[in-house]
Amino acid sequence: MPEASPSPRDRARYARLARVAAQIVVAVGEAIAVEDTAIITRKRGRSNFATAADHAAEKAIVAKLGDFDRSIPVLAEESARKELAGAECLWVVDPIDGTLNYSRGIPFYAVVIGYVEDGRTRASAICAPRTRETFVASEGAGATLNRVPIHVSDIKRLSSALAVAALSYRVMKDRRPRTVALAAACAGMRDVGSAALGIAYVAMGRFDIFAHEYLSPWDVAGPALIAREAGAAVLSLKTGRDAAWNERQVIIANPTLARAGIALLTKPRM
Repeated sequence: MPEASPSPRDRARYARLARVAAQIVVAVGEAIAVEDTAIITRKRGRSNFATAADHAAEKAIVAKLGDFDRSIPVLAEESARKELAGAECLWVVDPIDGTLNYSRGIPFYAVVIGYVEDGRTRASAICAPRTRETFVASEGAGATLNRVPIHVSDIKRLSSALAVAALSYRVMKDRRPRTVALAAACAGMRDVGSAALGIAYVAMGRFDIFAHEYLSPWDVAGPALIAREAGAAVLSLKTGRDAAWNERQVIIANPTLARAGIALLTKPRM
């Protein structure tokens, strides 16, 4: 059964939290130095690393969130504590989503903050500083790009859809990758190198459908709310049902297209 709509008081509170998140992502995004690309941390997997800018941005975000309300814990990519995922409320932060892009001077990267309460994302903001795009949403209030309301596209057929999906080695090394099946069914496919921006671009209708099988909580928590508030269905590729805030495998599109994507990608693979 769908969760009841938030009360007017909660809607106002979530909207305030979204404004706080927006102020922080913009301030931190604008402060990211485009040349601060020295690799500080290497993580498991190819091209999985954090630059000096990732660490500086995360430190700044955590400090600003603490200044706002020190009682709310922060789950952040570069200092993640898994036990925080069960907290009653928390901020979920990706200091730079699209680090590889950033490190190569490609402008598609973003600062991402989501606010999760009682197991659902209630407020979020994404700032892409190089493209000067700021996406904001709060539960029950819709989604905006640079303060202008946005909505998903109304494309109903996969054959007419422009998809955005991960084309990483982890995806493509599969003997029969789902991404290839989706690409074959759609009019075209792109990988912008940032899951957060891929989802946001679906929310604004730039792309029609998003699919990913290897998300982390900070990749999806905030962006998924922006998509939902823009009219998208955010479905789990594991269950076909509404995806949790930290779901690793999702498909996102308007409800009709999302169901078509689920039907395609959950077929038994030979």
